[in-house]
Amino acid sequence: MKKLASLSVYIFTTFVLLTTGVQTTSAQVSKNTLWRDAVVTDLNVDFTGTGFHARWQYYRCSCGDLLLKVEQDAPDGILTGELLLVDGQILLSRGFEGQGTDITPLMQAPILMLQLANALLNRGEPKGPFAVGAKQAWDVEEPEKDFNLNTGFATGTFAAPWSVKGSGWKADSGHHRFEFVFEFANPLPGKPDETGTITFSGYLDFRKQGFPYPESTILDGWKIQRFAIGEDESALVSNGLTLKSLREETNGP
Repeated sequence: MKKLASLSVYIFTTFVLLTTGVQTTSAQVSKNTLWRDAVVTDLNVDFTGTGFHARWQYYRCSCGDLLLKVEQDAPDGILTGELLLVDGQILLSRGFEGQGTDITPLMQAPILMLQLANALLNRGEPKGPFAVGAKQAWDVEEPEKDFNLNTGFATGTFAAPWSVKGSGWKADSGHHRFEFVFEFANPLPGKPDETGTITFSGYLDFRKQGFPYPESTILDGWKIQRFAIGEDESALVSNGLTLKSLREETNGP
């Protein structure tokens, strides 16, 4: 059994829809829609035996921006706030009381989870959400291949063997809902057969909709860090900077 890389519990996150059995089509998404194309993702995560629970809500803009709303409850405290990633180059945060000036670590677990989710979704149903309709049972196991992840914010590995057991379905609201348990190898000293377990529930929404923050949004009070040009500390926005101005900045002259 392979040894799982040592990571913070906050990085051990994933988001999986693996399907088996007879498949039906969904009128809400096209055949070309990929799992990573979800406009809104809502995920509740519980790490068995750790006291850690998280709810992450993702809003993806067609312009390339990503808004993340965070609620995390862990033994060392509660963490809440919002993260706004502009064109993959500039990060803004609001909330997260007591956090340091470098805000990029706040993105590590959520972005790592999205990358893992896409890989697992593609393994579970290569045809994408179009192929998922009525409620179906999931019972999938991978005995050999690990997931090796690198998001630019964090790296990590979930070791094989891993398995997913649960169910998923398309709800009347147009959401693709899910509830499942993800189990993976996590050997410890003296316990070579130890496993880790994470419970998930939530939904995906592929329907087109407006981004929560319009271009005219004034970002005063947010922290900003232009990490793509090497900034390793954030600063407080207080000069009437708008989201439109930031988008123009990342597009260059």
